[in-house]
Amino acid sequence: MATEFGTNTAWGENLQPSTVPVELPLDQDIRWIRVLLKSVDAPSDWKITIRDALDRPLQSISSAQLEQNRPFWTDRLPTNALNLFLEAPHSSPTIRLMEYVAISREAKRPYYSIQGEKEQWVDLFRADMDPFYRRKGDAIGMFIGHSGSNVSGFKVWTCSGFVVANKPKVLFVTNDHCGGPWSAADRWTAGVCENATIDFSWDGDAVGREYSCKDVLRDPANDLAVLELASNRIEAPPNILALRETSLQDEPVSIIHHPASLAKQISQNCQGVTKAAEAAGTVNLTRDFAHRCDTEGGSSGAPVLDDHGLVVGIHHLGFQKNAAGTCDMFNKAINVSYLIGLLKSKQALSGYDVQ
Repeated sequence: MATEFGTNTAWGENLQPSTVPVELPLDQDIRWIRVLLKSVDAPSDWKITIRDALDRPLQSISSAQLEQNRPFWTDRLPTNALNLFLEAPHSSPTIRLMEYVAISREAKRPYYSIQGEKEQWVDLFRADMDPFYRRKGDAIGMFIGHSGSNVSGFKVWTCSGFVVANKPKVLFVTNDHCGGPWSAADRWTAGVCENATIDFSWDGDAVGREYSCKDVLRDPANDLAVLELASNRIEAPPNILALRETSLQDEPVSIIHHPASLAKQISQNCQGVTKAAEAAGTVNLTRDFAHRCDTEGGSSGAPVLDDHGLVVGIHHLGFQKNAAGTCDMFNKAINVSYLIGLLKSKQALSGYDVQ
């Protein structure tokens, strides 16, 4: 239930001082680009200016920002074409353009887990949306991961997640399987956390509220991951979502998520299911509950909310076939008690104040 989203491409070109730029033209489908740079041999003062196809400056990077032989990611640059210029007054430094991540406007190969012919989620910021849910949406972010190798392949993927604490640490909950589209043993390598972006403003505006991943607390058995985040700019952290201590009953629930890597959507007034799920044979009822909220790849890690806005579960699985080969028409969420148990058991590491 993660979703493929854009491309992660090895580049391997040297940037030298010149009035002629190194160009990176990509398809119209590309929404933004990040480039990984490394200063290989750069003893003098120098400056890189990154411009779009219309020659507008997007970002400037100087020798003071790049440590020798240490990779450096550019900002998220909102364009589908880059021109990179290097200026140096004396010697000729070598700046290595190592790889780039290009994020597309739409997810690839969607897999819908929806109840009807058309998905029943709507834009969280449409005019008639209850402000109560908009405010809850402040805590939801889109996790954008990219990593890989020539052996495993380079991948870009997205999930959803939410802030469960904002002091002393900013803690972000998502699924463990959001650590990479490979086997469980290969997830959450150092590169996945280091390269990830968590964007709390993926809602169609031009404002960036991006965070980076500092550390990951994992519970692979229950498909949970708690990320410690660091803001990429000086600002107050997002609000938190409170966790409900009592278990879900058969009751209305809602999900705020990024299905198919879309801007924040809400699947609202759908049904949490416990009793009817017993007969399906596809729901791990010792840990999960079923729900009928429409979801898609990219929804993984999203909070399942009760009518009071409390988190009752963490969405992590879509439709499955039962023993007879029939689609169960149930989405699945991890009961929030497993998240509470993880935070209590690792309180010294997470810094989460479990009452």
